[in-house]
Amino acid sequence: MANAAAGQGGQGGGAAAGAASANPFWEVTNLFSQPNKSGSTAATLLGSSTVAGGSNINPGNFLRGLRLLVRTTTAGSNNATSPTAGVAYQDYPFNILQNAGLLNVDGSEIIYNVLGGYAITQGHRFGRPWLADPMLSYDYCSSAIAPSFTLFLQPEVRQQLGALENTDTRSQYNWTQTLNSTTNIYVTTPGTAPTVSVTPFVDMWAQPDSTDLEQVPNQQVPNGVNLQTKLRHQTYTLNSAGSDNFMLSSLTGNAIRLMLLICRDSNLNRQDYLAANIQWQLDQRNLSTFAAASGNPPDLVFQWAEDFYRYYGGVSRPQGVYPFPRFYSPGSLYGQGWLYTANSTALSWEANTASGGTNLPGTIELLQEEVYATGAVDPSLIDL
Repeated sequence: MANAAAGQGGQGGGAAAGAASANPFWEVTNLFSQPNKSGSTAATLLGSSTVAGGSNINPGNFLRGLRLLVRTTTAGSNNATSPTAGVAYQDYPFNILQNAGLLNVDGSEIIYNVLGGYAITQGHRFGRPWLADPMLSYDYCSSAIAPSFTLFLQPEVRQQLGALENTDTRSQYNWTQTLNSTTNIYVTTPGTAPTVSVTPFVDMWAQPDSTDLEQVPNQQVPNGVNLQTKLRHQTYTLNSAGSDNFMLSSLTGNAIRLMLLICRDSNLNRQDYLAANIQWQLDQRNLSTFAAASGNPPDLVFQWAEDFYRYYGGVSRPQGVYPFPRFYSPGSLYGQGWLYTANSTALSWEANTASGGTNLPGTIELLQEEVYATGAVDPSLIDL
């Protein structure tokens, strides 16, 4: 696995090595949550300008992730005196956040801060399918005048894999966010746009006591901090109907556990415009040729995804989203191992644009989650 320096790691390997006679971290920790001390975005009327935000993340414990609670404080007008109800773009309401990101203590990116709210949400849905689907959550509302949702910036996968050692008050992680302009949120803006707020909450794993009540030592640092994740993307042009698209990834060098291709037309509508056959290659090795029974859709991409995600209760595939998961379900033992790459690896997809495609050229967004080692690796965490 490719190695890289990250954050405040370095203790995990020693803790893992000395943990044989100790209570494992996951047994003696507990989930811990608190409002973040700074960075809340006060009630803001969505308008013609973007609004930047973000701040440092509370230090202490082992960071699981940051939840951004987007709430409507004043609904937009939708009545006889202001009859324009508003029509939102397809990625609504998550496109209210033009971008968001999670930054390491040295300023390097963990969740790249050019990613839009919709892309991060799909990374969560397809990369953490055992958690709640944000689009089915109790707080999800896609009303054009009263939106509500939660965006989870989560580096942790599970069993503390990817959790961040956040114990040094002198070096703090931070996040960025930008509220989008109404021009990029709505096709037709409501008569009065909603006023929204963003409130950050921190998810952490608590630091355990040094020993339990019987004086048995407790593992102080989870093994999973020696495997770190990053979420980033690359965009390509979706060419005219019937034309070839060759997508060569520049996001290589680590182990890859999830890839999504998100296909959009020139009106920002997601479309199933990647026509069969889709050729997927790693260097000179053909990973698959995804054909179709009839018409354009690459049936096997969708069937493989359905086979895999059914073990998590199913994840509905939004139009224009092509999932390529590369991790295992430990319960069903179904899935594939991480896809290992080097900086010199040539990872590519090739496909024609659907012959009936309109509103082109468009875009293809490659969203990718990667895993890399920062110390001694616990074998039980590989391929999760």
